[in-house]
Amino acid sequence: MSTQEVTRKRHLEEEEEQQGQFNNADTSTPDVKNENSHLSKKARSGEKIVGDATTTATVVNSATTTASSSADGSSGENKPSANESRQQQPARQQSQPQRPPRNDHAFFGTDVMDDVVRTIGEFLYEHCHHANVEIEAKLGVLIDKNTGRRIDLPVRSEVVLVPQGRPPWYQFSSDMTLAQHAHFNKTLNWRLEQTRRTEPPERQIRYQHTHEIDQLYTTPNGKTRVTVDQKTNKIIPNGIIKKDRIADLDVFSPRNPFDFRISVNVEVPVPAPQGVSHLERHKDRISYRHNNFKIDLTQVKTVNSANGHNRNQPHNYSQMRPTNFNPNKINNNPDMTHELEIEFVHPEELARQREIRINSNGRQPDRFMEIVGHFVNNVRGLAVRGNIQQPPPPSSQQQQQQQQ
Repeated sequence: MSTQEVTRKRHLEEEEEQQGQFNNADTSTPDVKNENSHLSKKARSGEKIVGDATTTATVVNSATTTASSSADGSSGENKPSANESRQQQPARQQSQPQRPPRNDHAFFGTDVMDDVVRTIGEFLYEHCHHANVEIEAKLGVLIDKNTGRRIDLPVRSEVVLVPQGRPPWYQFSSDMTLAQHAHFNKTLNWRLEQTRRTEPPERQIRYQHTHEIDQLYTTPNGKTRVTVDQKTNKIIPNGIIKKDRIADLDVFSPRNPFDFRISVNVEVPVPAPQGVSHLERHKDRISYRHNNFKIDLTQVKTVNSANGHNRNQPHNYSQMRPTNFNPNKINNNPDMTHELEIEFVHPEELARQREIRINSNGRQPDRFMEIVGHFVNNVRGLAVRGNIQQPPPPSSQQQQQQQQ
């Protein structure tokens, strides 16, 4: 080999060595031409390139490309070290938007109880321990005695009213329209059939249809009620009682068509009264029992004495009464109302949970407020389903056809 060829070969090796040093050098150079050339070589070597050509290029080696390059030895690039990979990972995580955790817990670690449920629980806690106690809630409307209309308060949601003094400025009307009664009957029957199809026998709703007559007597010890089975004309078990009212709590629910009243009464068994009853209530009742609660949908025909109407349910406060009804007119015809109520089947269970709380001084867990919550939710479930679509008023053409 001649001296010129040896010299030429040496120059070529030096140029290749300089080119290799350039490739391993820092890529943050302002020379756009060299930068583009460098990126082109990276692309031909099979590596992924992230970034713009005019800015600092970040080379990310793919696992698949690295494996193939190592197999044929075509790649001359060095793999990033473990420390470099760990330094790049937090930067990528910071670039992604932070998502809130799925289960957000309360700031203080506990949930605040529904205020209405808590107030009703405190009310029942005070009165549920009586013997022979009855706890029920009735749907109805709170009527302002001055206007004869539903009360109007500056609130937008459900609120518990302070027990009223004497004389009260409003009255609770537990009556509903015939259309509302039929709507609830259809809704409850639908729920009955649904549980029969989808629930095991122990969790299905139980249905009962009864026809009874309540005969009311006035005795020296107060009013006595005798309940008779209309089919057999016999007194039902525990059918002679003296009912004493303990306390009422009214809840105004402006977002629903119904308010509701929670009542605590005591039903004491007494001997059969003497004489003739002064009032009869013929009850056509459908009952739906689920767990510890029973819903009664009742159509009542009240037969009054000849000296006047039923003063316990004034006519002008009932939704069923026409506006031109005269309550002072003596009326011996049956007086029909429609009522919906829900009551505890075993109110003694609530009293037992109360005793657990008292005896353990709050150290032993109890189900008192849990049971109260189920009770209130059942009442609310009925109240929100009281909305029915009224038929549109007939047009003038339809009115003319009806008159013809």
